Amino acid sequence: MEGPLLPTLVGLVVGGAGIGLGGMVAFGLGKYFEKISGVILACAAGIIFSLLAFELLPESIETGGFIATGIGIILGAMLILRLEHFFHKVVIVADTPRKSMFIRSGILLAIGVAIHNLPVGFAMGSGLANNGKIGLDLAITMLFHNFPEGFAISLPLALSRLSPISVPVISGIVALPAAFGSFLGSSLGIVSMVTLSVFFGIAIGTIFLVTWQEILRHAIRSTRKTHLLPSLVTGLMLGILFTRFVL
Repeated sequence: MEGPLLPTLVGLVVGGAGIGLGGMVAFGLGKYFEKISGVILACAAGIIFSLLAFELLPESIETGGFIATGIGIILGAMLILRLEHFFHKVVIVADTPRKSMFIRSGILLAIGVAIHNLPVGFAMGSGLANNGKIGLDLAITMLFHNFPEGFAISLPLALSRLSPISVPVISGIVALPAAFGSFLGSSLGIVSMVTLSVFFGIAIGTIFLVTWQEILRHAIRSTRKTHLLPSLVTGLMLGILFTRFVL
């Protein structure tokens, strides 16, 4: 396969596979975690914070600078605030507030990860088109990187008792920006690093705010303080280990 077709397919497969694997694990274990959902969500929040602080944020700053990243973070936070307002005021997604909160958290996290996959897919497509090794390295990194994000997205959905069929649906939706980014990257080749950094920043802002507002807030409400901090620290440590030895 020549041209942008191969990078597009790689972006689609890699973008969806990591999310799907993480989602399968979350749904497989979710029923066992329901009684300790606050502890598990605190741990998941810690993992996400580690990925943001030690992987995405440095990557974004290195790509296009601190200012572009900061602008993106602000835009991402504003986007999520508007989306949260929309979900709270317009959309009724469940018959109980608890289930509604879990579903809303999963959807908003999926939006943040999808936004992040666009610039990553662009870089991967550009690498595959111009330097096969760099593109392949980015594809492998993206696969491993999306696994904990897939787990974090799917865990609230599993706790809401949503059907496991949502895993392939979400995986496909989140993979589309990666495929589109790969197509653009392989077709255009080069784009402003500042623009990529803004997209990274938007993803950081959305994922951070959703984790803080939705996932961690529920963990605080449903978990004893003596259990909350150790769970959060455990998640932070797992995230650090993942970024150091896997990504």
